[in-house]
Amino acid sequence: MENKTSKYFKYAIGEVVLVVIGILIALQINNWNQHKKELEKEQQILLSLKEEFQQNINELEFDHNINLSCINAIVTLLNFDTNQDFETKTIDSLIGQIFNFATFDARLGVMNDVISSGNLQLIRDSKLRYALNQWTGELGDYAEDVIIRREYWINNVPSIINKYIPIRNADASMDREDYKRDILIKPIQVPKSYYIEFLNKMEVDNMFFDYYMNQSFVTINEDQIMNYLENTLTLIEANIE
Repeated sequence: MENKTSKYFKYAIGEVVLVVIGILIALQINNWNQHKKELEKEQQILLSLKEEFQQNINELEFDHNINLSCINAIVTLLNFDTNQDFETKTIDSLIGQIFNFATFDARLGVMNDVISSGNLQLIRDSKLRYALNQWTGELGDYAEDVIIRREYWINNVPSIINKYIPIRNADASMDREDYKRDILIKPIQVPKSYYIEFLNKMEVDNMFFDYYMNQSFVTINEDQIMNYLENTLTLIEANIE
């Protein structure tokens, strides 16, 4: 009787052990499958982020070049020597360039989705996770400078210029490949003396300088954002398997 009981207990314990081992194996397989899915999801996220960051770099580079051309035109006007002979259309062209500024509008669809869904934690590289968390902060200072530039422009630049020379003459120089128009406004002729008076007015010089400062803060921030985008893209690419 004792032998039968002992055998029964050994059998029962063996059954329990087998069941426990089976459960542990199943859990291990489940964890492995879950980990595999997370790795696959991480790679999908990284590929999407890579595409979005590259698009942002391309867009920022385009906008930054426009803003640099704007700054160069302002500097040329600030240093313009009216004692030297010049053509009025040269001033018209420079005015067109200072009217021609751009604002970087970052693509945030993928980044916002990654953060709102909690999938940022799927990215194993802590350095990359930290960098991605800084993205919206990088845009904060830029947004403030863009608003300041826009408000200054609206409240000062056109209203001061149109006191002296026709703004319409700058239209041909404001034509951009990303904003194609079917009709360009023809310039009108005004005496050269208008341009000389315009360039020698203190309020005009002050306006150009203030606008130059506002635009400079924007382009400085664009340089910083570009540096962030390129460095973060490098981290993203390093984590793509």
